[in-house]
Amino acid sequence: MINSGIVDSLLKILSTWELDQITQPYIKAFFRFTYPSCFEIIQQLHQKQSLPTLLRLLNHKDEDVISDSIVSVNNIIYYGAIGTNSTSLHPYYQEIAQIGGIEKIFEQFRRTKHEDTKNISATCLGIVFRAREMTDNEMKVEIISHLKSIINHQREDIRKVVKLALKCLAQNQANRSEIVKDGFVVPDD
Repeated sequence: MINSGIVDSLLKILSTWELDQITQPYIKAFFRFTYPSCFEIIQQLHQKQSLPTLLRLLNHKDEDVISDSIVSVNNIIYYGAIGTNSTSLHPYYQEIAQIGGIEKIFEQFRRTKHEDTKNISATCLGIVFRAREMTDNEMKVEIISHLKSIINHQREDIRKVVKLALKCLAQNQANRSEIVKDGFVVPDD
């Protein structure tokens, strides 16, 4: 399916059209390749340079397009994490950092009024900072505080990814110190 040309066509549209011409059906079609998915498919999407295109869409005015974009980014980051050694640095961190993606995701986290977009933005950052210190102290405090506040979210899928994000962050001692403040226990399941 990935090699049928559909993904390439969608990425061309999403990366070259003016943002106001991109409507939700285009990003929703791309999202369908990221969930449900598997590590091999995500690797192929990553090799097609999908992250810069998806991060570009965070500048869109339509909250639904933004939401589908950040969820797609999250799915790529998630599968990148679970498909690699759980104690190593995240394989896509460098690329995301080099294109300003960390700042874009954090800006989205701060700006959005939509709970799901805020939660997914926080988990994206938590996972991509696996075993790496979050050196921006404001980001560290805000993201970790938010993740801790939703650890018992009513939706199981959110709880699962929040636990993963906290475990990824906790592999770095400076992040761990922020997480365990006030007696919080890093999840181990």
